[in-house]
Amino acid sequence: MQKNVIIGLGAVAVVAIIIGAGIGVYLANSNDKKIPGFEKDTGTVYGNADGNCYIDENDITVMRSIMDGKSSLNDYPFADANCDGEVNNDDIAIVNKYLAKEECTLKVLDSEEKVIDVKYPITNIMVLCGSNLAPLMNVLDVSDRIVGAAYTSNKFDPVRDYPIDQGVKNGTITKLTTDGTAADFTAITNLKDKKDCHFFMTELSSMYPIDSDENVTVLNGMGIDVVRMEARDPGQDLRSLAVFGILLNKSDNVKEYQDYINSVYKNIGDKIGDTAHKKVLISSLTSNLSGPGSGYTVMLNMAKLDNVITTGDSSQKVKDGDTWFLDPKYASDFLYLGSSCGYNDTGFKAKDITTYTDLYKNHNAWKTNNAAYIYSTSIPVVVRVAYYAETAYPDLFEDGFAHNLHQEYVDKYFKAPEYKVNDDLCMKKISS
Repeated sequence: MQKNVIIGLGAVAVVAIIIGAGIGVYLANSNDKKIPGFEKDTGTVYGNADGNCYIDENDITVMRSIMDGKSSLNDYPFADANCDGEVNNDDIAIVNKYLAKEECTLKVLDSEEKVIDVKYPITNIMVLCGSNLAPLMNVLDVSDRIVGAAYTSNKFDPVRDYPIDQGVKNGTITKLTTDGTAADFTAITNLKDKKDCHFFMTELSSMYPIDSDENVTVLNGMGIDVVRMEARDPGQDLRSLAVFGILLNKSDNVKEYQDYINSVYKNIGDKIGDTAHKKVLISSLTSNLSGPGSGYTVMLNMAKLDNVITTGDSSQKVKDGDTWFLDPKYASDFLYLGSSCGYNDTGFKAKDITTYTDLYKNHNAWKTNNAAYIYSTSIPVVVRVAYYAETAYPDLFEDGFAHNLHQEYVDKYFKAPEYKVNDDLCMKKISS
């Protein structure tokens, strides 16, 4: 059952970051949403003492070292598997039960820094796949355990979400939404009772009302554990994947993926080097521009680009007739404008292009620099970063860099047979 509890020292939350061979501790106010410096590869499940993407014998070694006084819980906060403030044989017993796949309660630090109780082992699962968690489901390779699935548009991308889409079509996976996004509690109740499904994994986002705080309370009351994790923010997506990998015993898949993604980001960084960062405005949807607290800003940073919006919330609402972003302080080298274009679509929606044209045609990046791009928010995070980097620094990347990376990603992780990437569904210049 979900608990809105912050584990901390006094009034502050404990968050682990990897430093050298151990874990350091970053202290933040308990109401902080973003945790600066959080190690992106850490599976934040208590019992994962050494702070990687596995719970294994190495974690027991760390626990014994703390019990012997050779190490400190302050340096290894996830060694306290039952979150009672100390490390002892009870914590080792939880790890041993995990390794033996015996019944126990695992505690997860979710993306809102709340501690969630999860009944383990987990057999059947329900999922809410937004456009960022959906590609990661292919990495986890758990489609045979998914009995219920929800997606915001009430449909799944037949390429990116191929296993789930096929499961919905052949009846082995039940859709969990009605009218697009509303929770179908009748379907959820049936799966909980008939499939013994007590775990709901979701992408943290206010866009998806099926896992609103109110609905999570209802689901918890039904005996369903809900873990909401951020999947849009580079770094946080790998942390979230590590959490789900531990809970679902898929840590080997996660480690291979982490190594691959980290090598891609390093390659992009090495190619750009110390080049001065270019300036960008970025929109995730036609109704807003992303602010400094958004995962989209982090994506830009991975491509060595700077968001010119540096104050305010994670998004700045944009309405018809607004001109505030035409102020010279928001001048930028590029406009990146998001659209939910899917892999099976024929092209970007004409209404999105029209809306963006009407809103931003007088912005300097559009009017003067001829550098406004519409891009798909349906493609994996790392692929988006590659498209941003190549379009912003074309002289530093070989032609087709992002396309080739995208095709490699699809070949490695998508299950759809022999899909060939169409760049016109990924990134397209719309200024002229």
